Amino acid sequence: MIKQLLKAEEKKGDPVMKKTTKKVALIVALLMLVTVCLTSCGAKEEAKEAAATVKEEVKETAEEVKEEVKETVEEVKEEAAAVVEEAKETAEEVKEEVKETAEDVKEEAAAVVEETKEEAAAVVEEAKETAEEVKEEAAAVVEEAKEEAAAVVEEAKETAEEVKEEAAAVVEEAKEEAAAVVEEAKDTAEEVQEEAAAAVEDAKDAVSEEIKETAEEVKEEAAAAVEEAKETTEAAAEEVKEAAEEVKEEVTEAVAEDKVMTHAEYIAAELDSSVKVETYVQATQSWWDNKITIYAQSEDGAYFIYNAACSEEDAKKLVPGTKISVKGVKAMWPEVDGEIEIIDGTFEILDGDTFTAKAFDATDLLGKDELFDHQNELVAFKGLTVEAQEDGAAFNYKNAEEKTDDLYVKVSKDGKEYNFCVEFYLCGNDTDVYKAVEGLQVGDVIDVEAYLYWYNGANPHMISVTKAAE
Repeated sequence: MIKQLLKAEEKKGDPVMKKTTKKVALIVALLMLVTVCLTSCGAKEEAKEAAATVKEEVKETAEEVKEEVKETVEEVKEEAAAVVEEAKETAEEVKEEVKETAEDVKEEAAAVVEETKEEAAAVVEEAKETAEEVKEEAAAVVEEAKEEAAAVVEEAKETAEEVKEEAAAVVEEAKEEAAAVVEEAKDTAEEVQEEAAAAVEDAKDAVSEEIKETAEEVKEEAAAAVEEAKETTEAAAEEVKEAAEEVKEEVTEAVAEDKVMTHAEYIAAELDSSVKVETYVQATQSWWDNKITIYAQSEDGAYFIYNAACSEEDAKKLVPGTKISVKGVKAMWPEVDGEIEIIDGTFEILDGDTFTAKAFDATDLLGKDELFDHQNELVAFKGLTVEAQEDGAAFNYKNAEEKTDDLYVKVSKDGKEYNFCVEFYLCGNDTDVYKAVEGLQVGDVIDVEAYLYWYNGANPHMISVTKAAE
């Protein structure tokens, strides 16, 4: 039992308890030894007294041990308190150091932020100054370009006027020369006739046959001379006329290049001739590769401007209603029963009024020649019936796999069929009209708004499709 007690206290590792436990163990061992001895000797009473003595000693020893333990505990407490106090002081010092370090870092960070702000402000200021300089330079370039353009236009006008005046002078001079030639020819003819008459008269008076023959020869020569003079005069007059016509055409073309046409003059102009019109943007196809296709219309008619030269910046300005001046070449595609259009065009955005067309109801003109007169206008067709395509569908994709191209719809009115289209570059697959066509069924009755494009007959580019009211 004593060994077990000692081992238990040794495992606990407390030096004070180890010391105390050893003393108690020795006393207990002594007590047991005395008891055994006395009991063996039969001295029961003595054993009791000895036991009492030992018990008293044990009690005193326990008191001493208790006192020592208390003192030891007090010492441990004091040491622990000292350690705690030292730890607190250390913690306070660390806290103060951390606080000072944090303050230093904060000040450094504030300095870096301030420095960064100053640098950023300097960069912004420099960027503003650079932007202002670029803006001023751009304005100067634009102004210079405007002045040069104005000078070129003025010079062209002056040149055209000079050419016109020179042509008029040439024509006048040619007329005068032709008149002089004619007059001279007349005078020559008169002289020849007079000489011939005189010769004939002389011949009549002459008796000799030889003189008569000579007179006849003179008469024939005079007639030939008159005929030759007449032919020369006519040829000269024809040459003068042709030269005058050529000059007139050149002057007309030079003047026409800068003349704004009415819609009627545009329609009357020859194919492949230069044209210039002023009109208003109604819609555009997608801008691509510095080109754009424009649907345009004025009060007196409409235009299809195909792939006009256009920057991406200017393309954003071509909103519906914008007024533009367009120069280009009048063309037709295909060459028979095709779309009348302006190709190789350039345009200029004009300040001033705006115009947005309202759809013209062309339902009653379907199948009639008069519909051609409204080509490229915004038109409406009502009460059309959706007919089946060759595969039985209500519409066909031009690109069925990717669905990124035109849609084709066949409709009928009063027993006749017509081909309509959703032009993908005008109305893509994210637009209402594209989705509406994808939802059509054969037999649906619909109302349509479209730009009246022409391809082997009417082939409207639809911008709106709705179910017709019953």
